[in-house]
Amino acid sequence: MTRAYWVNAFRAVHDEEKLAAYVALGGPAMESAGGRFLARGPAAAAYEAGLRERTTLIEFDDVDAAVAAHDSADYQAALAALGDGAERDLRIVEAIEGTSATPGAAHFLSIYRATHDEDKLAAYRELAGPALQAAGGRFVARATASAAYEAGLRDRVVVVEFDDVDAAVAAYASPGYREALDAFDNGAERDIRVVAPIV
Repeated sequence: MTRAYWVNAFRAVHDEEKLAAYVALGGPAMESAGGRFLARGPAAAAYEAGLRERTTLIEFDDVDAAVAAHDSADYQAALAALGDGAERDLRIVEAIEGTSATPGAAHFLSIYRATHDEDKLAAYRELAGPALQAAGGRFVARATASAAYEAGLRDRVVVVEFDDVDAAVAAYASPGYREALDAFDNGAERDIRVVAPIV
């Protein structure tokens, strides 16, 4: 069974009371549907088109379970409570086969919003994976979203776990990753966020 990740990146919060009502209903809905919260709260760091807004990362047994959680009556009630209270980019992405998130790890999320140059993106990928791994990163998802909701797109999502937030931030600043970013040269628009584990 290949696990899946629910990546919910808030773009803006318009109504804190509606958000609170959503949180009160949404968390229990996800857990009753088999979701395991890995991160929930403001991003610890953000890069490129990323925002230090609320970000939720939830692991499910598979894509079907994550989609069923979204479509469940309990979660739909949470969405009704949220209404127009926030703008969110919500995507479900399949994990790399045989991987599972490590409890207590921080996560580096790359949420692609548009690709401008495939050649630059290919050059970036050749350098970025080894650079992130050399900095202690472990890839758990790297694929086009299997499902997308609200302002989400069926575009690429990458989830890399690190021992802690400091390690993830250091990876982004590392010489190897800076070289990858030079090759990237704005070849895509990405929302990159580093999220702390739930403690």
